This record gives sequence, structure tokens and C-alpha cells, in this order.
Amino acid sequence: MVETRQNGAAPTALLQTLSQGPLTRAEVKSQIGLDWRQTTNAARSLLRRGYLHVGGDGRFMLSEAGLIAVQAGEVIRGGPKGQVKIIPDSFRQRAWRAMKVRRVFTIGEVVADAACGDEGRPRDNAARYISRLAQAGYVKELPRRSPGTAAGSNGFKQFRLIRNTGPKAPVFRTGPCVMHDPNTGEDVPCKPR
Repeated sequence: MVETRQNGAAPTALLQTLSQGPLTRAEVKSQIGLDWRQTTNAARSLLRRGYLHVGGDGRFMLSEAGLIAVQAGEVIRGGPKGQVKIIPDSFRQRAWRAMKVRRVFTIGEVVADAACGDEGRPRDNAARYISRLAQAGYVKELPRRSPGTAAGSNGFKQFRLIRNTGPKAPVFRTGPCVMHDPNTGEDVPCKPR
């Protein structure tokens, strides 16, 4: 049985199992314990990568690229592959624009510039996004700006945009823990702080 809650577990199990030879859906279910939906999704994942062929009799079989992937020990990861869909007027796109204009900013300033009122928790969203950008080296945390508004406050956190690669906001990819930069096409690793 495959632990299918883990990203990419089902397609990886199907890839490895098919290295032994072609299988029907029923054989996939009995050998690796995937139900109909899981088998379909795993097969689609392998088809998108060019690793799978479906024979005229409905059997799944690996392509040449699939056999090479098995020999290389490839583990299929969940998440987007190839182009990342960019939503032109998302909160994070507006936040990125605000950071580019201001260059030095606080979370509150970015929220004030980017929020349109339809976001659930814009401050939390902005804080998470800026934190990921900092982990990837796009943003640097500066000394706190004084004074804060609360009694005893040591001021607001300030940030500086140090890597302005273009108009499209970098997108965080959870599985590989990278910021995908649609301006350059590269995936920048996020280093824990």
C-alpha cells in the first residue's frame, strides 16, 4: 500500500511498479493499492512528463523516458510543473509592485498599498510572502524603524527590496521550497532563517 497523502507518492509508486512491465488498472490496484481516482491522477502525472503510454488494451506501460527515469531513481514531486500561472491582479502581485515602488517598506505599508478589501487576512498574507522573499534573497530585513505605535514598542520591521528582477511577482512553490521567478524562469531556493 502507498501512503498517498505524501506529494508525488502515487505517481512515483506507479512509475516504479510499471518498471516490471505493463499493468491494467485492476493490477495497479492489487499491487500498489491505488483506487480508481488515484490511479487516474498518477497516470496523468506520468503522461504529462512523457513517462507513460496507454496501450490499445488499456494497459499502462512506461515509455523510453519513463524507463530512464526509473533507472535514474527519479522521485515524482507534487506541485506545478513548467509554467506557473500568474494571476495579474492578485494581492501578491500588487504587493510585489508596492515593494518595487517603495524599495524600503514595512509590512503595513505594503498592505496599505496592495489590499483592495476582498482579501481575507492581508497582513498575514503579506508577512508570509515577504518572509519567503527574504528566504530567497529578494528582500533584506533592516533595523527596526522607531517609534512604534504601541507603548513600549521598539518600532516596525523594515525591509529593502534587493533583487528586483521584473514586473511579475515571484511565486512560492511549497513542494521543492523555492520561489519561482517568472521574470527569469529560475527557481530560487528558500533558505530557512
